[in-house]
Parts: sequence; C-alpha cells; structure tokens
Amino acid sequence: MEEFNASNGWFEKFKRSTGIHSIVQQGEASSSDTKAANDFVKKFGKIVEDEVYVEQQIFNCDKTGLFWKKKPSRTHITAEEKKIPGHKPMKDWLTPALCANVSGDCKIEPLLVYHSEHPWAFKAH
Repeated sequence: MEEFNASNGWFEKFKRSTGIHSIVQQGEASSSDTKAANDFVKKFGKIVEDEVYVEQQIFNCDKTGLFWKKKPSRTHITAEEKKIPGHKPMKDWLTPALCANVSGDCKIEPLLVYHSEHPWAFKAH
C-alpha cells in the first residue's frame, strides 16, 4: 500500500475547498503593565544602589507552569463545527519554582509543586 504524502500547497487548497480552518482549542490571554514594570526597574535599581547590595545578595525566584500532558493548542475543524466534540483539555501540570542570585554562583535546587490526589487540608478532622 502506498503511503499518502501531501505538500503544504495541497493541504492549503484542501482546507479552502472543504471549509476547514484552524482554531485555538484553549488559551489564556496574557497582558502586562509595561509602564509599571519599567517603573519597578527604576525603583529597584535605586534601592540596590542606596543599600549597596552586591550581585550575590540579589535573588530572583519565580514559578512557571509545565504542562506535561498538554495536547496541541491548535487543530483544524470544518466551518460548521464550533468546538471539538468531546474535547476536554488536559489539566495535568507541574509547577516548578526556580531561584538563583544575579551573579549565578548560587542556584537554589528547583522546587516542584503538584496537586495532591487526596489533599489533607480539606479533610474533616
């Protein structure tokens, strides 16, 4: 049996003729206040200068999300479909927290946060 192999041009023409289009399945809008961020940089720089901090004393710690079972965020559907039937996004993620000082000579071991199957905090005592 011969394997089907389509070019990008063929797929684009196929999408146009069938009404299939690309959609985002899930997503989160993100916005940031760039003015506030720039103001903070100036204030923080002044604090570092006034208090005479060195690079070894200044740490940055932040968390990030790691979706380890996440499906692709885009797919192709027909024009008549509004959503993917039976689609429920995976919500399995890890939250690593990373921390290091400005000079880079002190990197704290990453902390991993994950949800509990049986959270003790919600149990009746």
